[in-house]
Amino acid sequence: MSVQEVSHDPAVLMKREMRVRLGIVPDKIADAFFDDQALAISKTEFIFVTLEDVRFHYRVGQGLTVQLPEGTDSLTETDFELFLWGTVFGAIAWLNGLVPLHASAVEVNGRAVAFTADSGGGKSTLAAGLARLGLPHVCDDTLVLATAGSIMAMPDGKPLKLWDDALLLTGMEAERPIQSMPGKHYANAALKAGGTLPLTDLYFLERGESVEVEQITGARKLAMLPEALYRNFVHAARGDRSAHEQFLLGFCSQVRFWKLRRPFDSRTFSADLLKVKDIIATP
Repeated sequence: MSVQEVSHDPAVLMKREMRVRLGIVPDKIADAFFDDQALAISKTEFIFVTLEDVRFHYRVGQGLTVQLPEGTDSLTETDFELFLWGTVFGAIAWLNGLVPLHASAVEVNGRAVAFTADSGGGKSTLAAGLARLGLPHVCDDTLVLATAGSIMAMPDGKPLKLWDDALLLTGMEAERPIQSMPGKHYANAALKAGGTLPLTDLYFLERGESVEVEQITGARKLAMLPEALYRNFVHAARGDRSAHEQFLLGFCSQVRFWKLRRPFDSRTFSADLLKVKDIIATP
């Protein structure tokens, strides 16, 4: 996907482009550069089909059309919301010149600090716990960035998705269950960030025996950044190598990279969380 500078407010743009209406979704789109059974995407539009056969069609500037499975009367009976704030949200960001990271983030002294890991790596739980300690929550799971000169992180207001054990660890209350994922719930952060923030630090989460941090520098940053991009295959499929490399170099020059190791132990979670808060508060 072409990475371009975005001069308008990315929050306003994403709110506008995420507009949803019910309707008929076409079977195909023209000039798709990636097309499999679930996702077809071109430079200006995409079709995405969920596991429960909810169909999304998006075209730049025209918002989302959603088609429900036959016999379904309500969006809440399906996995609509789960994928709306994941794959669909990320794809809309790509098509509008923004860059989504597979990351959760919090605000620290007027800047954004992001945590990236594979699914199950604890990024949502960590960010939710830090919000309980007074660090405003920026996003859950998908962090949208604008690259207008500097790397800016966008608070998006979408709900968190947490398992039962994560709710207990963070002291959060479930808002409602995720129908297609028993044991997982939507929840709202204790404290939320307001406007767009400069992204200064990206932490790659790993398991460890104790809370430890290691800075990543030089060529290692370029090697690791693709791991953090949300649906990185979109760049590869599009083949815009020069624009992609330009973004990677700019990102690595402006954002500090770290490995953050910590135990996955409920008995030490509160103490470990305080240690992480102290680490990320360092300018």
